[in-house]
Amino acid sequence: MKLVMPTNWDDALVPEYKKLGIAECYGKLAVDVVGGGRSAFILPNVSRARVAGHIRKLHGAGIKFNYLLNAACGSFREFSRSGDKEVRKLLGWLADAGVDSVTVTSPYFLQMIKKKYPVFKICVSTNAEVASLQKALFWQDFGADQITLSHNLANRDFALIRLLKKKVSCELRLIANTSCLLDCPLSRYHTAYDAHSSQADSARRPGFAVDYCNLFCKFIRLSDPVRFISSQWIRPEDLAVYESAGIGTFKLIDRRCSTEKLLLIARAYAGRRYDGNLVDLLPIFHGKTVLDFRTLPLKLRYFFHPRELNLFSLVELGSILQDFRIRIDNTKLNGFIGKFVTAGCPPEGCSDCGYCARVAGEALSYDKEYLISLRERYGNFLQKFVNGDLFHY
Repeated sequence: MKLVMPTNWDDALVPEYKKLGIAECYGKLAVDVVGGGRSAFILPNVSRARVAGHIRKLHGAGIKFNYLLNAACGSFREFSRSGDKEVRKLLGWLADAGVDSVTVTSPYFLQMIKKKYPVFKICVSTNAEVASLQKALFWQDFGADQITLSHNLANRDFALIRLLKKKVSCELRLIANTSCLLDCPLSRYHTAYDAHSSQADSARRPGFAVDYCNLFCKFIRLSDPVRFISSQWIRPEDLAVYESAGIGTFKLIDRRCSTEKLLLIARAYAGRRYDGNLVDLLPIFHGKTVLDFRTLPLKLRYFFHPRELNLFSLVELGSILQDFRIRIDNTKLNGFIGKFVTAGCPPEGCSDCGYCARVAGEALSYDKEYLISLRERYGNFLQKFVNGDLFHY
């Protein structure tokens, strides 16, 4: 088994990752010309010198490093003279910094990097939504070394996983502790949002970024708690099931987590066991994001635009970002994955299946009144987008 962990640029992670046998680490600058899969304002704002030094420490521990160039949209910047120059300047710096591989969503970047920067191995991002043999072969034929399959669609589709393992020769990866909605209808819009809110042009101009998709996603879960079970996570105990199906590499998230949280996740999956609340290992299930002073400059840059945004609404937003207070008893999920190995999800959908609802009745616990109250607060805030109150005083 090969585990791929994120970094928040804390050098204290390196010796701990080495002890756990972590093979590869990934990350990116909070802001660069390409952008990525997380909004800049939730990530530590570190210098290029800090990044290069961290990569050297990882290499000293025998851990490879992957830099994310996985934005789902480039705003056409890459197809201009100035944009092309900036992209190639970034790639040159990555090569000098000793980056081993890069993750891309754009076929153009794959082709260009493969030809002009052969020093890098190339991994296809989950943002490319590879969940079919046709897509996987497309990327492989153009030179991809690794493919991270769609975390919204592929994680519990064992028929697909077995087919891809049989027909595709490049390395296949799954994100194990994802908690996105099954076949999430917000996914493409959300990945475009993340791209623009982590690109240098967006950070320079007087814009702002309030994550509508994230808020809507949480509202959906609060409205139907069974979705905490039907999300596409993989338990540490079930990694062997995926290995049997042909997956040997598992990527874990999230780059916005604290060092303590990242090590908790790494130890659970490296040890293939966690006896507590599974939610502890699923960062997106938490109402609040772990932030520190390193995120403050970018938060101010994105949000402090009183002529464009009702700042009083932001105060209200901060008040509703509460922890969900849910518990998924991981000890009650033994055997859970078996249904998907043998039968998968029915084409008729969740309403005709009821499997995750039955499991939720046994393993999921929460304060019903609290969740109803929180759902109402999320719903009221989402109406501020619709009514325009978020933008006007």
